[in-house]
Amino acid sequence: MEKRVTRIYFAVLFIGVLYTAFVVFSFHSHIDTRTEDRKVIKWDRQMEMEQDGDVYCYRITLPMESMNEKAIVYNTVHMYLEVFIGGNKVYELKAEKDGAVKTPGICWNTIFLTEGDAGKEAVFRVTPAYSDSKPKGNFYYGTYQDIEHKIVTERILRLILAGTITLAGFAMLFYAVFVVKKGQDVETIMQFAIFAMMLGIWSISETQILDWIFPCSMLIVFVSHLMLMIMPIPFMLFLRHMYHNGESKLWGICCYINCAVIAVRVILQIIGLYDLRETLLLTHICLLLFVAVIVIMTVHEIKKNELTRQVKVNSICVMVILISTILELAIYRFSNISTPLGSMGFLFYITVMGIENVRRHRRLLEQARESALYRRLAFTDELTGISNRTAFKEDLKKRMGMDKETEVEKILPTVVFMFDLNDLKKCNDTYGHEYGDQYIKMAADVLKKIFAQDGKCYRIGGDEFCAWAPYTSQDAINEKIQLLEQDIKGLNDKGFVVTVSIAVGYAIYEESEDGGGLYSTMKRADAMMYERKQNYKKQEQMQKLHSNVLQVE
Repeated sequence: MEKRVTRIYFAVLFIGVLYTAFVVFSFHSHIDTRTEDRKVIKWDRQMEMEQDGDVYCYRITLPMESMNEKAIVYNTVHMYLEVFIGGNKVYELKAEKDGAVKTPGICWNTIFLTEGDAGKEAVFRVTPAYSDSKPKGNFYYGTYQDIEHKIVTERILRLILAGTITLAGFAMLFYAVFVVKKGQDVETIMQFAIFAMMLGIWSISETQILDWIFPCSMLIVFVSHLMLMIMPIPFMLFLRHMYHNGESKLWGICCYINCAVIAVRVILQIIGLYDLRETLLLTHICLLLFVAVIVIMTVHEIKKNELTRQVKVNSICVMVILISTILELAIYRFSNISTPLGSMGFLFYITVMGIENVRRHRRLLEQARESALYRRLAFTDELTGISNRTAFKEDLKKRMGMDKETEVEKILPTVVFMFDLNDLKKCNDTYGHEYGDQYIKMAADVLKKIFAQDGKCYRIGGDEFCAWAPYTSQDAINEKIQLLEQDIKGLNDKGFVVTVSIAVGYAIYEESEDGGGLYSTMKRADAMMYERKQNYKKQEQMQKLHSNVLQVE
């Protein structure tokens, strides 16, 4: 589900970006103004406002002072604007006629003043592009440089916070791709990183500093809408991993609904029926749906399971976001002062949850290492480093394949070898267990070398070894035995305290004979090996007897 949803929202994002690029290069807002390259000073907000139908009129009598290098800067958000000074139109902002975009976007409008404007009445006629929009009284009066400094200063903290959130997202994405690399944690951290990056980009666009640099840019407007539409999906995909019921269909349903809403909004924008601003309510409904699902899942988690550390931390961070956002709105409502409290809440969330994700991954990584260590100890012979009897039993169960004719699983063609070290007891009794262990290691190295390519070797007892290989032909079996004899001869040529000798037996799996599976094959191989070991002992006794006779003579 997660990969499917991810593909969908990235596909929608790609389409949205393509359309954004098209609109950016084809959209033109119309600004008619008289321009003079003059400096400006500080802003005076003393504006009178009256409403005439859909039009908001702001009036002010310009002071009787030198207007040299003075200007008025007014911020509009989805507004048409006409500015009159002394009854003459000196500035106009409007959208392109018959275009798919109904708004001139967000714009910082600069009206440069002249000496002849002193004492005249300035009228700003503001018409909202949308019926549910209302203009704001963001007028600045003064020199251009001072106004620019004031605007940037008021928003610089928001920009720093938004930029930090974006960089944190990129850092987590880098961590997931180049440090975590694989496993479920990669997807979890990547989804959180994508959410953080989208949140940061959206927050940067909301500071309106970019709008000051690029006035009336549809790119900024569209990017803001795209980020707001899409970022809930990676957040939900990340969040669901915290819950025991993370595989519940409810998570997926929410994501699919959001994908559908994104598609509908983009299509309506493309065909020119409704633009993104007019369909924003659909995304707000989706966000409310997401909040409801998270509450439902959290309540279910409390009732059915003990809350995990991540759920607890996430809940606390969400409360911090809610409180900081409510405080920011309340302060702006009662004092008209904009604060970065909401951005600080989001940065707190990204920072804390990012650290929590890294800690969780490190804990899981440590657990995985311990698990791998325990598994290696459980399935590996400590002395030789090759697999042990437990591993042999597990691996024999895996020698199954699908029969092409019957389409039923059956044991694959396999040859099982059994080995026993001759004279190991003699080596231990005469020279000590240190040499006995060396004997075992040498034998294990030889067997591992022979069966490393297409099979596997195991130590299943003190001096007993077993191996298997895919059965191809009798010649292949003979070749392995010849290789074993050559390597043993090489060990004896180098010299050891006793003669290195390994008794070998093998058997090929036969479905008609081996009713007990490969274990039956193993018993037949063991019988052959035992017979050859007995022959070796008889030959050794005969050689010893012959040697004694020669000494007597």
